[in-house]
Amino acid sequence: MSEVVKSDIKVRSFLPSDAESVLKVHRAAIHETASSCYPKEIIQDWASPITPSKIKAFADNTEETRIVAEINSQIVGFGAIVVSNSELRAVYVSPSFGRSGVGTAILQELERLAREQKLSELHLNASLNAEPFYQVNGYMNEGFEEHTLRYGRKMPSIRMRKKL
Repeated sequence: MSEVVKSDIKVRSFLPSDAESVLKVHRAAIHETASSCYPKEIIQDWASPITPSKIKAFADNTEETRIVAEINSQIVGFGAIVVSNSELRAVYVSPSFGRSGVGTAILQELERLAREQKLSELHLNASLNAEPFYQVNGYMNEGFEEHTLRYGRKMPSIRMRKKL
């Protein structure tokens, strides 16, 4: 794990040119951090290989409000909300920067953006490995759920919610 001073973390809006770097963080976080909680088949479906068409689709997605976290101009994490349904869609951190404040910085900015959009709460389906992170940040466990992945495989997750 890298030593990070909170002031070294810069959080900014996502740019389409960030798509490949963000997808690399997503894939690494799942393959290295979440793999202790899920079988190989779920990990592979959840974080399939990065392709040019996947990068383009991610860059072109306008449903989500996305942000990235950088340290020394390197993207080390990202997050997303879907304002239309008060959903916290993602907070992912590069495994090299786990437990260094990056995830918290992303989450706090997403919550600020949600409040700015007049949302009164955020809800999400948390991965099993991420539940403690969300609980420490004030999200309440509302029970287990099965999240359906892109290829139809069912992934155990935890419904969580926080009043803003």
